Amino acid sequence: MKILRYTALVSCLSICLPVLAENQYLQQQLEPILIGESHSIEKQQIHSPEMTIATYKANGFERVWDDSKYAKQALNLIAQAELEGLSPNDYHFDTLMALASEIDKRRADAVEAQFDVLMTDAVMTYAKHLIRGKVNPKQLAATWNYEQFDVSPDAAAASLLKHVKSKSLDKGLENLKPVLPHYQRLKDALVFYRELDATGELPAIALQNNVLKPGQSDPAVPLFRQKLKRLNYFEGSESDATDYDDELVAAVKRFQNAHQVADDGVIGNATLKLLNKDYSEYVNDILVNLERIRWVDNTLTERFLVVNIAGYLLYLFEDNKLKWQTNVVVGRNYTKTPIFKGQMSYIVMNPTWTVPRSISGGIIKKMKENPNYLNEKDFVVVDSRRNPVDSESIDWANASRKNFPYWFVQQPSENNSLGQIKFMFPNKYSIYLHDTPAKSLFQQDQRAFSHGCVRVDDPFTLAEKILETSDNWSRSEIDDAIAAKETKKVSLSKPLDVLLMYWTVAGNDEGLQFYTDVYNRDGALLKALTTPLANNTI
Repeated sequence: MKILRYTALVSCLSICLPVLAENQYLQQQLEPILIGESHSIEKQQIHSPEMTIATYKANGFERVWDDSKYAKQALNLIAQAELEGLSPNDYHFDTLMALASEIDKRRADAVEAQFDVLMTDAVMTYAKHLIRGKVNPKQLAATWNYEQFDVSPDAAAASLLKHVKSKSLDKGLENLKPVLPHYQRLKDALVFYRELDATGELPAIALQNNVLKPGQSDPAVPLFRQKLKRLNYFEGSESDATDYDDELVAAVKRFQNAHQVADDGVIGNATLKLLNKDYSEYVNDILVNLERIRWVDNTLTERFLVVNIAGYLLYLFEDNKLKWQTNVVVGRNYTKTPIFKGQMSYIVMNPTWTVPRSISGGIIKKMKENPNYLNEKDFVVVDSRRNPVDSESIDWANASRKNFPYWFVQQPSENNSLGQIKFMFPNKYSIYLHDTPAKSLFQQDQRAFSHGCVRVDDPFTLAEKILETSDNWSRSEIDDAIAAKETKKVSLSKPLDVLLMYWTVAGNDEGLQFYTDVYNRDGALLKALTTPLANNTI
């Protein structure tokens, strides 16, 4: 691939050099990029060489930013990258400002050429980051599997030149930003918490006793009011009163609810730790989740499902609006649910469950303890060709997972480990959504209990929502099919996108919700996101 790219660039160079000769200063900046060399201008690496060269080629190798007034307006757009949770200096901002200032003092062709190429690279790189994110998720971990949105250099060049000519770059960049309302909510929150961070932290709170309950008093109560007032959870007046009164209790409950702590108004270690959280930590939480939205937003269809693994929630979106949600159970920390995008193509009612080899040893152990276990749990034994095997012919006493040549298959029933319905989006991880007989797990605050698949709290309503639009299934028809206790495959007339995401901050009409980083993934993404951009890393 590198050889082909080099050959193409050399071919372009042989054609383009005569044109470049008319502007020797622009030639000096573009020649190294044309031949595929790493190139820097004022110690700034060119991050998007193919797009930069495509732009100048489409522009007849003339300067793109010869309108200095509009170039400064474009620089202001680069400055606004900060509002997206991105760093303007990833787009040469300080260097461009210095070059622009120098151009104002003296019209120098060499400086103008440097500014021109850096500015083109800056806009192209910023545009790429808006449409697909700065960080490639596949570089973070094997289970982060979103493909970055493919950007055509020629198409990007044509678009940039059009917007520069019509002075509409602001609209062009705006159209690249994610359209999910969730993204705008996070952007608003980023401004809010950055402003709080700039005002400085309030003192950390310590209680006289380990717990503060409603109706009690504590010298720290005034500081609670002050902190919750800043965070917009307390609407009353600040005072020096030390009584933990009803008004403050209500504020604490709102805070607890937003941070996934039991909203009982009791301030214990968990709530106190969250109340002492630095504003800068909130900023970092928001930064990584803005990036996660950028990874996928430009690939979204009109209807899609999002499983928020960190929030243990499933969302159904239509026309970029949240239409419905329900609780889910996801994979344990050592059997993490992977991050990827799939397409739901069919639903199975009254499914069977073939037990994976990795956990079949548990059933063998149960059989040794209780010879009637298979009958009680509706299991049958089959060989590799799915032929039934008489379980009484098996030497269970000497059986183990390693020497057991058969498979356990659980028949359709309310006790089936997959419940009575599953939602299939074929993928290399064998991950899917399904019902479960273990309903009590949905009442837990932390719901990482599965082997990787996603268990759905209200699967029949989910089926109704999916099938009612284009497949014309009513809820009563779904219920009748389930009641028949026969395995039935229902193919969707239109596949439904399913995104397994990891949002540790999410927004709704009631405000932001903060979730535990259950898989410890925020740190690696934050480091990659805030590391200054290096050449050829995107």
